[in-house]
Amino acid sequence: MALGNKTLDDLLGPISEQLGRKDVAVAIKVPEWEFKAQRVTDGLSAAQLVDLFESEAAKIRVQAKRCAKADLAKAIAEIVGAGEPETGEACTVVCADEEAFAEAGLYDALKACDKVTDVHVWDEAVGDANVQKARYATYGVTYAKAGIAESATIVQPTYPKCGRAISLLPLVHIAVVDAATIVPTMLEVMQSYAADEKLPSQVCFISGPSATADIELVRVEGVHGPMYVHYVIVE
Repeated sequence: MALGNKTLDDLLGPISEQLGRKDVAVAIKVPEWEFKAQRVTDGLSAAQLVDLFESEAAKIRVQAKRCAKADLAKAIAEIVGAGEPETGEACTVVCADEEAFAEAGLYDALKACDKVTDVHVWDEAVGDANVQKARYATYGVTYAKAGIAESATIVQPTYPKCGRAISLLPLVHIAVVDAATIVPTMLEVMQSYAADEKLPSQVCFISGPSATADIELVRVEGVHGPMYVHYVIVE
């Protein structure tokens, strides 16, 4: 059959015929289901959602730790203070420009780490210089918008004070997430964005280290992003 200039009706017409319909449907009536699908997160309390988020994180090779708000800088400095994860050698850090980080004293705490040789805070004014810092950084530190309990996914938007390179280019990504923002499923996150008048230029949904098994089903990590991921859950 020659392709020519085909319309949508040309494509759907034969399908409608096979389904016993004379014409292509112009609207779809949502069926009233007798049963409602049950989610693993149904009925869980806020505390149980945090527990589920943490346990699912372990399954995808994410190291998760909890801390009080007052101990945020200490918790992150303990991770970074170990140096390069495979050798323990000196490392560099690139961080989002977050008010919460400044209030916690994070930047000073990182600079005080013996093995940290450079701490760069994202600065929109310097443009691509930020990306170059992230490209060679060992650690990238961001503050996530939310966490998804059922899959241990963090929701990481891009905005002027937090470029996408921070969570994508360094060897290690440290994502801070407030326990209060951990929701059951992706649905709740999308509903929150549907209510926003202005969306960020990009939202990354990150579930653990970068990984692919495209070639002969052999799992390879770190191809498209960080090889190591830490979640710091602020309670």
